[in-house]
Amino acid sequence: MSEPLVIIGNGMAAARLAEELAKRALGRYAIAVIGDEPRLAYNRVLLSSVLAGEATSQEIELKSAAWWRDRGVTVTYGCAAQSVDLAARKVHLANGMDVSFSKLVFATGSTPLRLNVPGADLPGVHTFRDSRDVDQLLALASARARVVVVGGGLLGLEAAYGLAKAGSKVTLLHLMDRLMERQLDAPAAALLKRLVEMKGVEVLLGANTKQILRGGES
Repeated sequence: MSEPLVIIGNGMAAARLAEELAKRALGRYAIAVIGDEPRLAYNRVLLSSVLAGEATSQEIELKSAAWWRDRGVTVTYGCAAQSVDLAARKVHLANGMDVSFSKLVFATGSTPLRLNVPGADLPGVHTFRDSRDVDQLLALASARARVVVVGGGLLGLEAAYGLAKAGSKVTLLHLMDRLMERQLDAPAAALLKRLVEMKGVEVLLGANTKQILRGGES
């Protein structure tokens, strides 16, 4: 009889683990994958391509629904794991269901950081971490919204480029005196700044965000 193995998290790590288990121990485990996001596992690195309109959400999926099914993996997505009862060996889900396990793996990844400034939790302030964030940002772009991106690292640059390409007027704020200061020296960073500005993104360096205000406030 297969041993129930539950993976909490439906991302790249979960997909790779399920793939390796299918190769090395097919039939040993009855695998159940629990994911909060309402879709199959995808390549998170390519979210910026989806934002820029260079790829679709379907194109960045790691495995098809048939792949999971053919390997006997049960995938529950769009439903968060709320708690774990170690004594009863059960995972309690947000929909009220319980999933029993013999072995449990956490593959939830990281969570996005929000600025520790007043107003960081206001409506209209978004992070750029998962597919739901991309959907919200694309909605802003389709409305030709004015967008400010805080952070001139790789992820911030990708977000700013994608939003500008999708039709938003974008200003990029960066605390340091050059973009990607950990990776680039001053001449390379200056070149990058010019290239970013050529894509229609306004870049403000040395910009320390102190507070986020509601629209209309000053």
